[in-house]
Amino acid sequence: MIKFFNTALYPLYLFPLALFTLIFSGCSTLPSKETQLLITQTPQQRIAKLAQLQQWQITGKIAFLAQNSRKSATLSWQVDEKKGTQQLNLTSYFGINVLQLESYNNQHKIRVDGKTYHGNNLAALILNITGLSLPTKALSYWLKGIPYQENDSISYHKITQLPQTLSSHYNNELWLVSYSNYKHINGYNLATKFSIKKEDLLIKISVNHWSVTGQ
Repeated sequence: MIKFFNTALYPLYLFPLALFTLIFSGCSTLPSKETQLLITQTPQQRIAKLAQLQQWQITGKIAFLAQNSRKSATLSWQVDEKKGTQQLNLTSYFGINVLQLESYNNQHKIRVDGKTYHGNNLAALILNITGLSLPTKALSYWLKGIPYQENDSISYHKITQLPQTLSSHYNNELWLVSYSNYKHINGYNLATKFSIKKEDLLIKISVNHWSVTGQ
């Protein structure tokens, strides 16, 4: 049997110190959770694969932080790009429905406060009804960490090669998306924490569950 410590030569009072040093040095070399993700794709390969992901759903929380207002809700968003459909539900923490959206082939129906509204410009419709700025079309790409427009710019983590930030001039406004807390989801590395900022508006999204289908 191998003896790790010889008490005759190794004073007992040094044992806790040696053990602490061993543990501390071991922990200091552990990579962060995100750097432990396997690197199997280049950024270009990742974009190409995720561009084919057209059926997905997220649930979690969303917050709109502006200079003079703060609004938050639970979030459920289901998108099927193949069928051209989506369902978006925002609910207060007390279970009260704040907004219910159904879309089909760029025709949108929103229910708010018992009233129903229709339109084909979703971002403008949401803004006019609720006062919330939510770029849903672009966001359906940004949440996957891929560009919506050709001139969208993405910066990548030097080790994991996963997106850290995305900047976009969308609808004549500069948007900046920050990504963190990546998780493996059915063969994809997807972020679960997002900060989406433009001028004096900050949108924060925390995803509790990703569901991806139709791969």
